Amino acid sequence: MSDVEFFNFAFSHMPLLLVCMGSVSFVLYLSIRRKVVLGYLDPLHFYWTFTFGTGYGVVLALYLEDFISFYYLCLVAGYALVFITIFSLSKRRGWWLYRAVKTLLVPRGAGRFEFMFIFFIYLALAFFLMFNTGLGVSADTNRFEQNRGVGAFVRVADGLRLFVLSYLTLICCRRWSAGQRGVVTWTCIGTYFVLLIVSSLLNGAKFAVLEGLYTSLFAVAVQGYRMRVSVAKVAIMLAAVLFFAVWVLGKNLEQSGIDSESSGAYMSDTPVLYERLALRILANGDKYYLSLPNGVIERLKTDSALIQFLSPLVSVTKMSELVGHPVNDYTVGRQSLLYWYPDYNTAGGPTSHFDLFSYKYLGLLPGILFVALIGFLLGSIVNVSRRKAQGPFYAALCATLWLRAIAMLLEPTVGLAYVLDIFIMFFVIKVFGMMLRAATSPNQRVGV
Repeated sequence: MSDVEFFNFAFSHMPLLLVCMGSVSFVLYLSIRRKVVLGYLDPLHFYWTFTFGTGYGVVLALYLEDFISFYYLCLVAGYALVFITIFSLSKRRGWWLYRAVKTLLVPRGAGRFEFMFIFFIYLALAFFLMFNTGLGVSADTNRFEQNRGVGAFVRVADGLRLFVLSYLTLICCRRWSAGQRGVVTWTCIGTYFVLLIVSSLLNGAKFAVLEGLYTSLFAVAVQGYRMRVSVAKVAIMLAAVLFFAVWVLGKNLEQSGIDSESSGAYMSDTPVLYERLALRILANGDKYYLSLPNGVIERLKTDSALIQFLSPLVSVTKMSELVGHPVNDYTVGRQSLLYWYPDYNTAGGPTSHFDLFSYKYLGLLPGILFVALIGFLLGSIVNVSRRKAQGPFYAALCATLWLRAIAMLLEPTVGLAYVLDIFIMFFVIKVFGMMLRAATSPNQRVGV
């Protein structure tokens, strides 16, 4: 089912689609509401409850209208059930990951020196990317196309960005709770908001501001500060995030030469800007409506699963040069798009989602084991994040690890690479800090 066919279906069956999306999202919300660290503000709700809820709602609506077979409905539902079951069981068994994080990644004390080192590294990367690629929000085509050739720098910068925002939040909270509300504290608060906005513009994703707020709140929860978040504050936060998303979408339309005030193609009485926002929500199910009707997924091309796992680590560009074909074109999401639009040569496209990737690249039964592994890893990170009073560096690191790891649900190979990035970067930073402290410590007294 192509985009045009799906959107025609969606707008002619909107009540059914809304009921399916709402019902499935509510069920997914119930499945994790007692299992996450941050309650209803946890970022897993954005991914699982909202993104997968709307995506699975599309699958259910298409099944009810006989566009998708019962086999594929059971496939998607079965993989989701395996994930949430293993995730629920493993959130009590994260001792192995806790030991690894504490031993390999977290320095002694508050890690102030390491934070300052990371902060300056991020600033250097941010300036490098600004001068080489510009702000992601102002990309001529899309941020993926803009970042060709510098993807490794972008990935490192995005990981460090989350850590810096988290640690800055904890500095502000510590000073505020201690009654230190002078110039230094307000300078820290101002620095945080400037960094949140500028880094989000550099990232260019509509989710960027919300991601920054998520990681900050998550770090606060891990550190053990009591959060009093009223409904009014949540509403203000969501309004700010929605404003940023609409603004970014408007910039994207402007870069494409589209008048954001013109009438929409499917919603003729609505400006195209708001129609595109609605279509973006429906596009949470794009990989499903592109690949599942008529069994299109069985006809998609693949390359080696090993290549898919290694390419985010080696870099997609380098791996493509080594194997002689564009590796990114063989992700399940991208292949679903190319099946319908073979001449589409702009970077980006639908994500694969853990269920479709597991089924297509690993097969039905091995795919179940891989889905279980993802649930186990994410559940273990939740366990690590529940160990409070471990220090600000630990709390900020947990927030960064969680925000980067849950990307495994959208694109498993990329999410696993993000997790490995965190371990490599922070291990190197810890070793560097230990070496520098040893080199600058007072010399031991020796005999004369």
